[in-house]
Amino acid sequence: MSRFRKLYGASPLHLLAVIATLALVGYGFFMIFQSPAPESTLIFFIAAIFAHDMLAFPLYSGLNQIAGRTVGRGAPERDDGRVPAINYLRVPFILSAFCFLLFFPLILGLSSDRYEASAGMDIDMFLGRWLGITAAVFLGSAVAYAVRLRRTTGGPDDES
Repeated sequence: MSRFRKLYGASPLHLLAVIATLALVGYGFFMIFQSPAPESTLIFFIAAIFAHDMLAFPLYSGLNQIAGRTVGRGAPERDDGRVPAINYLRVPFILSAFCFLLFFPLILGLSSDRYEASAGMDIDMFLGRWLGITAAVFLGSAVAYAVRLRRTTGGPDDES
């Protein structure tokens, strides 16, 4: 095992994960080029790259800087013993935003006719489910923050 690690640079499990990932990506490309309009998928990917680099990256970088100044940033535990809340807000916000980005036409009811025609289902559930997912993610993050805060400060029995 140590010889393999020395030659490859990581564990065999890492190599297996890399091979599985490459196989999945290869299958995805194969399926894209088997579709009736692979050029539309290529146009979508190019547009997504430009939209991310020109719009999304500056937007979320700026919001991250504003949040860092407002909530505070730093080491996992500050010198004064307080636990910064920035990551406990950042992670659920990003998860909620990604969920919204994936399903915004259905959440906002913009493509109800097309969805109902293709899936045979009503889209009224999407807004409620997205709000529920958002609430659950923020609640989970708040619980994780409370546990971390309790461990750091030692809770009400702390005599320091």
